[in-house]
Parts: sequence; C-alpha cells; structure tokens
Amino acid sequence: MHIRWSHDTPRPQTDLVVFLHGFGADENDLFPLGNAFDDRFTIASVQAPKKLPEHFGGYCWYPISTELEANPEHVVAAVKQLDEWVQSVAHDYRSISLLGFSQGMAMATSLMRMRPGFYATIIGLSGFIIDATQTPELDELFDDEHFAASNQPFFWGYDPEDPIVAHDRIEQTGAWLRPRVNLTERTYNGIGHGIHPEEMQHFTQFINENV
Repeated sequence: MHIRWSHDTPRPQTDLVVFLHGFGADENDLFPLGNAFDDRFTIASVQAPKKLPEHFGGYCWYPISTELEANPEHVVAAVKQLDEWVQSVAHDYRSISLLGFSQGMAMATSLMRMRPGFYATIIGLSGFIIDATQTPELDELFDDEHFAASNQPFFWGYDPEDPIVAHDRIEQTGAWLRPRVNLTERTYNGIGHGIHPEEMQHFTQFINENV
C-alpha cells in the first residue's frame, strides 16, 4: 500500500483517519482535506492498488462499469487487501475512522460492514454502497446480520443530482444506511460529483463530536 501521511509521519497514539479516493484519482486527491482536521488526527491517504490505462489516468480499487457494477471477486480482493493494511496498523492508534469519496465510499462502507463496531466514524462523500444481494462472495465477507447493533456513527454528504452516482444508486444507498447506522445525512445541491467547502465544516464537526 502506498500511503501519504499528514505530518510526514504515522504518529502513533493519535486518532487515525484513512482517506480513500475515488475512481481515477490517487492518494494526493483528497489529501488537502486533512488541513481541516484537528491536530489530534493523523491522516493516512491511501493510493488504490490498480493503475488505470493512460487515457483514464490514476488508480482504482477495483474495475467498475459506467453503471458502477463490478465483479464480486474483484471487490472481495480489494476489500481484503485494504482491511489487511488497516489491521496491520490499528494497534498503533487510539481510534480509526474512514473517509471515502465516490468509489472510496464503497470501500469505506465495505470495511465497516466487514467489522461491525471496529471504526470510530465513517465519512462517506458522493458515493455509494455495494449491493451484496444475491452475491454469495460479498454476503460471506460482510457481517450485515450484526452490523445494525453497532450503532455506527456515519456522515453521508451528497448532491441528489450527482451526475456520476445515479439517482437509483443514491436511493439504494440511503435505504440501506438509514435503518442501520447512526446517520448524519446532508445534501448539497449543485456540487455535482464533488465536495463543498461547507461540507468540510460539517464532517469535521461530526468527527470532532464522535471521536
């Protein structure tokens, strides 16, 4: 895993926030968001493992179609690889939170479903969850049966008219999250597939209140 650290160091015994970028980006894409976090947090911005062809540029966690569909085996491999890294550093930190944008939100929610109650907070921005319905590989990986009992603090920010994440995927994501997490849900009209400065204030306030 290629990691870009805030403060140029892992800083054990702080509160770790793992940044997970979207399709076609890299570890530098979300890194500036770290400036909005209090100094008690250490940011680890992770580069996804799969390099995209030159005409795309950047990296992805797993291949997806324009409808955001994916091969379940690719998803399982990506989630397990990322989880292995998180577990390798987890004992060094007071707490671990995840911030995922777009496909990175799909990864963040997958990690959270894999280990209910493990993460202090989850911040999901302009993204979606992975549908494990009728997919045995994912159903086996996720512990959705016990997840709702974790009362997971979760911030979800998005534009209802996101041009990349289709309306039905947004609806599906909300329908899954609302009964299962301790949800702070905010909409930002007009941001498209992006992050609004006001949104940064909202999710940093959220993490300060929950970590």
